[in-house]
Formats: sequence, structure tokens, C-alpha cells
Amino acid sequence: MLTPRQKQVFEYIKKFAKKKGHFPIQKEIGKHFRLVKSTVHQHIETLKEKGYLNNQARAIEITENKKPSDLVEIPLLGTIAAGEPIEAIEEKETIEVPKSQLSKSGEHFALKVRGDSMIDDGIFNGDVVVIRKQPTAENGETVVALMDDNEVTLKKIYKEKDRFRLQPANPSLKPFFTKELIVQGKVISVIRNYESNIYISSEPLVSTEEIKNIYKEPLTLFRGEDISKFPSTRFQGSKTKLVDWVWDNTKNLEFETVVDLFGGTGSVGYMFKQKGKRVFYNDYLKFNYLTGVALIENYNKKLTNDDLEFILSKHKNDKYPNFIQTTFKNIYYTDEENRWLDIVSTNIGKIKDKYKQALAYFSLFQSCIIKRPYNLFHRKNLYIRKADVKRSFGNKTTWDRPFKEHFLNFAKEINQAIFDNGKRNMAFSQDAFDFNKQADLIYIDTPYISNKGVGVDYIDFYHFLEGICDY
Repeated sequence: MLTPRQKQVFEYIKKFAKKKGHFPIQKEIGKHFRLVKSTVHQHIETLKEKGYLNNQARAIEITENKKPSDLVEIPLLGTIAAGEPIEAIEEKETIEVPKSQLSKSGEHFALKVRGDSMIDDGIFNGDVVVIRKQPTAENGETVVALMDDNEVTLKKIYKEKDRFRLQPANPSLKPFFTKELIVQGKVISVIRNYESNIYISSEPLVSTEEIKNIYKEPLTLFRGEDISKFPSTRFQGSKTKLVDWVWDNTKNLEFETVVDLFGGTGSVGYMFKQKGKRVFYNDYLKFNYLTGVALIENYNKKLTNDDLEFILSKHKNDKYPNFIQTTFKNIYYTDEENRWLDIVSTNIGKIKDKYKQALAYFSLFQSCIIKRPYNLFHRKNLYIRKADVKRSFGNKTTWDRPFKEHFLNFAKEINQAIFDNGKRNMAFSQDAFDFNKQADLIYIDTPYISNKGVGVDYIDFYHFLEGICDY
């Protein structure tokens, strides 16, 4: 699938090469489209990923006759307001969309979005929405509605006693009310436009536009077989086994936004994300916050084989510190394992993409935890791993398995867990008393109380991981 801008860049590259006999450099592309360097880089990388350009190290090369069989073209009819209703503009363009992102039947078209009234549903100014033509809709669905014969708008629809309510997904805006309207279609997909909020940066923007289903079955945005699996985690007080109970006790409430105030592993926030809610994840511990960034805020970034190779390799020209080797010698891990941690922690710290770095940290943290007796860092007990004695707890096979193997397993799991629910989910690392993000529902699960009547000291349990965050 190519967005209109990607198609324009691709066509410009082809025409430039045909006319001048060589391919344009990024500076020339940027000048032609009035784009900053980072945006041009993003488009080139996306065209490479999608197979329209060959992935050459020093040159652009076109892949001929590129037209994946699972792509279909649908009309891009014009611009629709997500704010005040405006008249639709008919501009004859097309956009390529994967067949898997369309309904199995029916006719589809696309419209560019203008305005910010649907931002809480993940539809932003400049995005493109994919519509299935249909004359009816259920309460709460986002529709293209025609009012007064020629005014078209994009809103959630609700049928009330003697009128229709067209509700923005933006708390600062008021709804529209009308007694007559014509439903022209229902939103089923959104193509995000990253250019509408571009800022000048020396680093490339590596996000790629992609369509994700956002309106499916009631109570969840996905069909059962599409629901991503939450990765395995080991954490004191994790609620992984209780998420179904939490949902059973909240699903009948009317809410669209959720604060998970003590986020921990993110299992509860992840469940609400699966149910189509906008989630604000929070945890005071930085290593937990990075889990929230990776699983809750992140919606499309995954670790590639190249990323994993970079993380797990020792680079000849890089200088690696030995802080973990010297500071934690014979405390938690063997000398060889500490050396591996120094290298990998340093490499992860060099990853410039926020979400890929968080994914890598998650994989590292879980690898560290699974190799620890009791899965904690509150005791100097490496001797338990080394002792050849019978024990009633733990798994020596798991402890002795190489860090690299654990890391790759967790990386695979978290990659499989990434999905987009169409909402602008966010992760924070704030004191619970200072957190002021407003939401319809707040889930509070405070740290456990010990037998001494005080809260469990999670810093004591996980200080080693907190230190790696600032390594």
C-alpha cells in the first residue's frame, strides 16, 4: 500500500531517472516536494520496505513492475471535515490498500481528513480514512454523514429519541444534532499521515504509514483470532491472570479512556487497549515505564533482524564500559554474563528510535529477571544458581540458558504482541499523586503491603534494572 505522497515521490524518482539518466539524491527530492531531510528519508525507507525500491547501500534503484497482488486501488474522493461540516471535494485520485484491510464485500472509497475533532479515536488532521459504502450504522460507529444535502462530516453517530447526535472524539468540541441525515458509509480503516506534524530533526523519522482495522465487533476492535498475545513476563504482583476478571467487572461501564495508574507489566492496560479503549499507562519505575512505551504507546514498531544483530554484536570500533562487570561481580550473574550485559546495554542505549529501544529494553529486562532465583534482585545469591543441590524452587535449566537465547525469545514475543487499536495511547513515568491526565476510568492497583504493614519496596527488588535504564 502506498499513500498519495509515497506515490508522488515514487513517480518523481521514476520520471527524474528517465529524463536525466540517473536517480535523484535526497536533497533534490526534498527540494521538489519542499520536505525536510528526515521526511524524505522516511519515504525512501518506506518505498524500500514495500519493495518499490531496491535496498542499495549508496543508491536508489527502482524495482520494476512492482504491484503486489494483495493491493487494490480505491477512489480517493476528496476532503472531509472532522471539525465543522464542509462540502466534499471530488478529486479523482486513487490510493492502494491491502485487501485484508477492506471489508469482504461492498464498495469502498477513501477521504482525506481535515480537523482534529476525532483525535481521541486516533484520526488526526491529514490522515486518510477508508470507508465502506453503506446506508446504515450502529450506535457508536464512526460514519460519513451527509447533512442538508451537501454538507459532509466525519463523526460517531448516536440515535436519540427524536434526533441524531454526531459526536466528536475530542472533549473540547461539542456534538452536532440533526433530525435528518444520510449515512454514506462507515469508517473501517485509517491511513496515518506523519507529515502533518513534521518537525525539523537531524534524525530520520522511521515511522511508516500503515492501515489498521479500527472498527470491528462490539466491545473489542478485533476478531478473536486477531487479538495479539501479551508476552510472558515475571514481575512481583503482575495481574496477567486477572485481566479477564478486571474486564468482566468494567465492561458494562460507559468509558472510552482509561488510566492504569500503577501500570507494572502493562497487562491490564494492554487488555484495555485490546478492547479498543484509549489507555494512559503510568508507572514510577523507569524500567516499567519502558514496558508501557513498548506495549501500550507503541502501535507499529518491531525489532527487525538487523536491529537484533546490532544489539547482540560487539562492534569493533566501539568502546564498551565494564561497569556491570566490576560493580556486580559474583552478585547476580557470572563474569561472562556480566560482560554480555555491558555490551548489550551499551548497544541498546545507542538505538535512536524510542519504540525500538523500549522493545529491546523489555527483552533485556525479562531476560535478566528469568535468570534470577526468585526473579528478584534483593539478595546476593548467585551461589544458588551455581550450587549442585536439590531445591524446591526455580529452574536451573532456565538460569543457565544463555542470555542471548532468552533475549531472542522475548524479542519474538513482544514483536508478536504489537498492534494498533486506532487510539493515541500514551505511557508516563510519574508519581501517582502528581499524575493529572483525565480519563473516564482509573484503574488503581497499588504496590502490595508487606507483613510489616508497609508498601513493598519495588526499588529494592528491581534496582538493577532501574540502573540499566540510565546505563
